[in-house]
Amino acid sequence: MNSCRLALALVLVAGAAFAGSPTQAAVFSISNPGGSWNTVYGQGFSPAIGASPDPGLSATDTVALDAFTFYKSGVADSASDIRLAILSSFYTDLSVGLTTASPEVIGLSDNTVASTAALATGDPYTFDFSGLSLDYGGSYGAVFVNVGGGGELTPVLVSALTADYVEDSPGSGVYLPSPNYGGLDQYDYTTSNFIDGGYFAAFGRAGDASFEAVFDTVPEPSTFVLVAILGASAVCRRLSL
Repeated sequence: MNSCRLALALVLVAGAAFAGSPTQAAVFSISNPGGSWNTVYGQGFSPAIGASPDPGLSATDTVALDAFTFYKSGVADSASDIRLAILSSFYTDLSVGLTTASPEVIGLSDNTVASTAALATGDPYTFDFSGLSLDYGGSYGAVFVNVGGGGELTPVLVSALTADYVEDSPGSGVYLPSPNYGGLDQYDYTTSNFIDGGYFAAFGRAGDASFEAVFDTVPEPSTFVLVAILGASAVCRRLSL
């Protein structure tokens, strides 16, 4: 019986050490290329749309956003002191006025991009996040903002490459975004360069910015500790019979 108690104690000590130590993260990303010149307000996205490699998660699992990158276009912008806000939806009502305290605001980038003026066309500019928690299957908006002294968030247009539009078939006169992140007419996943009625107006057929977002997921140490404790307890019960 003493040996069982000792075993359980060792499991608890090892579990505490394991829970306090880093575990290997599964890193994955989502992205969309593009070469057209534009200024845009941001991009709608979901960690689950286009995840590569597939992390094998369910929609309700939590992932951590590490970085979100856009690419400078050949169109100049006048934006400065740019941060990236993660909103609960790309179609958040902007007319009410967003602040850092708004429930629609999930988080802000750790860093500020002073401007894109010194960047060449195609150069990346990256917004870092300290493992911002998001739902794997959730839909979000990544929006360029200026942050006011009272926490006010003002969307700003920033120079960014976007997906090209190509003719659907020769002579059809119908042009579609290619590639298209999230699929045609999936307007939760689009970019915008215009605000209409307090909402971002989507690019035609849900065209997108060129972007890459990097995430990771860390196994819950408590899960492994609980399994170990239950296993040791079961062994002790059998030995005491």
